[in-house]
Amino acid sequence: MRSSSEGINIAASAQRLDVDNRIALRYYYRIADNILKQADIFREEKNIIDLYVMLLRFSSLVTETIPCHRDYLASFKSQKLYLKKKLLNALSELEELQPAVQQKINELNRKKTNQVTGWSHASQNSTLEWPSLKKQTLTNYDVTKPIKVQSLNSLPIPDQWMNSSEECKSLNFPRPNAETLSRHSLLGPNGLYGHWQPPKSDKLVKYPNNIDLTPIEIPSLRQPSESSIKIKTDSSNVEPEKSSVQSISTPNDEIEIHRTEEPCSMISFETSEAPNSADVIRQPSPPPVLTEVQDLIAAMSPQVTETECQVGNSLSDAFDRSEPLQLHISTTMMDNFMKLAKSNTDKNLETCGILAGSLKNRKFYITALIIPKQESTSDSCQATNEEEIFEVQDKRSLFPLGWIHTHPTQSCFMSSIDVHTHYSYQIMLPESVAIVMAPQDATRKHGIFRLTSPGGMSVIRQCQQRGFHPHDPPPDGGPIYKPCTDVYMNPNLKFDVIDLR
Repeated sequence: MRSSSEGINIAASAQRLDVDNRIALRYYYRIADNILKQADIFREEKNIIDLYVMLLRFSSLVTETIPCHRDYLASFKSQKLYLKKKLLNALSELEELQPAVQQKINELNRKKTNQVTGWSHASQNSTLEWPSLKKQTLTNYDVTKPIKVQSLNSLPIPDQWMNSSEECKSLNFPRPNAETLSRHSLLGPNGLYGHWQPPKSDKLVKYPNNIDLTPIEIPSLRQPSESSIKIKTDSSNVEPEKSSVQSISTPNDEIEIHRTEEPCSMISFETSEAPNSADVIRQPSPPPVLTEVQDLIAAMSPQVTETECQVGNSLSDAFDRSEPLQLHISTTMMDNFMKLAKSNTDKNLETCGILAGSLKNRKFYITALIIPKQESTSDSCQATNEEEIFEVQDKRSLFPLGWIHTHPTQSCFMSSIDVHTHYSYQIMLPESVAIVMAPQDATRKHGIFRLTSPGGMSVIRQCQQRGFHPHDPPPDGGPIYKPCTDVYMNPNLKFDVIDLR
């Protein structure tokens, strides 16, 4: 299932997972269950490409990774029979999906090729020309001789300018004639034959001393029933009205764009109470922003919704099967965790929590913060009774999405113990993250990290040391871990706190 170098490469998206005997065999069984759970979601969403990738990963895990574990031969026979049954079903479904997946990949690759070709063609033909002017090669470069050019006003008007658009027809705008267009020419009514005249000194423009900034109500171009989205305060039922008019004028010369939103079922949009004095134009909530560039994204376009981001990135996302999926975190989760950890932080003790959530439309959402029973020191934290954590995740059908812990007095970084701890989370799910909260760090109060793959993951897999110790850099010379670039801080995402202490 290999495609072109610029397109989707299924083989690269379902690479083999090397076995690590330090991780118990039961964790690999949980990895298999998580992969099948993702496959069920993609199957329900009719996402056949990601479904195909998940089934390939499951097949590789069962046939190439788990049998190489040192405890596999001593494992229960029932577990082996369960995996064998699931493997046969996966192989059968892979065979059925292969033609449709290959057709879909070819279609996506064709779209991307056409998109790139279109951009290249548009850049080469970006020069704007008058339709009636014929290209002529000038052989006489004597600039002292005037070049005779016909007046722009005498040029024939293109038909596409004379024909009003559908929206103008619906608004009953009069169609402009040639005289009107010539009168509004940038060169004036006389075209190139006109002579420039300086402004007359006997004309004086007077400006008012007191500027009235009272808002002016501008009548709508359409019927009142099709006005822009507003919250009616004189009625108990708040009914937003849809509009095809995309912009309205305001006293501050701002343009407000109102779009019809289709909120995701995983994200709730809360409506605030509107004042009774006047109609209030409802603004959409700010979009999820990348953790590393949240100020830039918020300043660029606070009106852009997550749904619009999905539409704009749908094609590019189709070619990133080998990369981790997006991860959304509530903007208030880290603050809530710090409140729960305050008693330990005051005692200079670390606190840890487990992040879990759901998958929808190729995006992970952290919807649960689990505080487990734990043992803490000033520079380490260890969760205990892991079976209790697994029970919570299984009952709620949650994916393990990482962990969060504090550095009460240290800076924001990942220690050697932290990278070894996170290694087991990232083995379970490549999208898992490690969040470090450092309240005493003056430059960076928190960080969201992930081990580099394959560089950092291979270094930790081959490291046999324990406790605090240095690590050699990966063979490619890159870092062992780095800040995440695919994690979004989502102001509309709700989550549950489950304290097991």
